[in-house]
Amino acid sequence: MPDLQSVIRNPLLSSDPDHPRVRAVLEASSDDLANATRPSFLEHSDSPVFWGPAEWEGMDRDREDIFNWEKIEESFDPERFLVDGYAVFKDIMLPDARDRWVEAAKQGQWINDALIRADWSQIDWEGLGRPSPENRLESEAIEKAIGGSQQVPQSDDSAGVLTLRNHSVFAEYFPAGHLPFLMDVLTHPKMLALQRMALGTHDIFFDHNQLLTRPGGYSGGSWHSHKIGGGHDDCGTADLNTYRAQPNAVLNICYPEGFEAEDDGGLKIVRGSHLFRDPSGCRFPDDEAMEREWLADRTHPVTSEPLQIERLSLPPGSLVCCLSHAAHAVSPKAVDKETRWATLYCYKKADERTGLVLPSHAVPPVWAVKAQRGELPKVLTELFRPSYDRELTQGLTDPY
Repeated sequence: MPDLQSVIRNPLLSSDPDHPRVRAVLEASSDDLANATRPSFLEHSDSPVFWGPAEWEGMDRDREDIFNWEKIEESFDPERFLVDGYAVFKDIMLPDARDRWVEAAKQGQWINDALIRADWSQIDWEGLGRPSPENRLESEAIEKAIGGSQQVPQSDDSAGVLTLRNHSVFAEYFPAGHLPFLMDVLTHPKMLALQRMALGTHDIFFDHNQLLTRPGGYSGGSWHSHKIGGGHDDCGTADLNTYRAQPNAVLNICYPEGFEAEDDGGLKIVRGSHLFRDPSGCRFPDDEAMEREWLADRTHPVTSEPLQIERLSLPPGSLVCCLSHAAHAVSPKAVDKETRWATLYCYKKADERTGLVLPSHAVPPVWAVKAQRGELPKVLTELFRPSYDRELTQGLTDPY
C-alpha cells in the first residue's frame, strides 16, 4: 500500500482512493473535516472554512474595491510581460485595502505562531487522516519558526508538519481559508481580472496561496524558480509562442507596506530567465553563485541583452506578477527592520494545445471536498476544479 503522504495530499485525485486514510477523509462530513483543521485552542471565530450561504453572500454584498484599476491598466503590457517574465504594479492597492491586508497578514501569523507553540496532542489527527505522530518538534525549531513563514522543519511528516501544512491547519498555507479579507482578495473580481490579463485567457484556476512573513533578522531566500508541470520544466528554451501556450502559472506577490532594495526582505528577479524553463538549474544560495554559475554569458532569448539580477524597491500597496519559471530570490532583512508583511496568490491556466489543467495539491482537502460537493460559491468552485475534476486534469493525479 502506498505511503500515507503520497495519497492524503489530495484525496479526490488520489491514485489509491481505497486507502483507508483517504476513505476516512472522503467519507467525513464537511463540518467534521473543517473542525479537524481548526483545533479548539486556536482563534478561528470567523474562519471561512465554516461559512455557509449567508456568509458567502455577505462577502459578495459587502465587498469593497481593493485596486486602482486605472493604474493597473497603465502599468501592464501583455507582450512586455511575456518577454520579461514579470510585471510590477506600484501603489495599486487602495488605502483601506492596504491596511486590511496588513492586519490580515498579522492575524494569520498570530494563528500560525499559536499553533507552533501549542500542544499538538490536542489535534484531531484521525480527522486529518493519519495516526497521532510519535515525534515532536524540538524546542529550538519551534523558536526559530516563530514570527516568520516557511520556517518549520518539513523534510518529513514524522512530527505531523506536512499533514498540518496539507490541511492548512498552518495558517501560512492557504491563509485565505483562515482570514475573511484574504478570501475576499482570492475571489475578488479585480484580482481575477488581473489574472486573466496576465495569463491571456478567461479560464483561470487556483494554484496556491501563502503568507510571506519576513521578520527582522531574516537571512534571505535563495535563488529558485517554480515548476509548472505537464512536461514543460527543465526542457530547454522556449520561443514566445511556445511559452504562451503552456499551462503557465503566475505568482502574485502582494506587498501592502512595500520594501526597499537593500536589507529589507525585498524581491530580486532576473528579467527573461523564465524562457529558459530551468527550475532545477537556477537554484543557488546567493547572488554571487547565481552570477558565477547561471547568469555568466547568458543572454535574453528575445532581446539578446545580458541577463542580470534586478533588486526591486517598491512603495506601499504594490504587487508583482511573476511567471513561475522566472528566477527570483529574497534579500535579507536587517535586524533593526520591522517585519515585512506580504501574501502570495498563484493562479494558472490550461495548456492551450491539449486542454490539460495540471492537478492541484495545494487546495486543502476540506476545500476540495466542499467544492466537489457544491458547498462553495460558483467562482470558488471553478477556481478549485483542478483539485477534484478528473476530466479537467485528464486523469492525472500529480501536477509534475
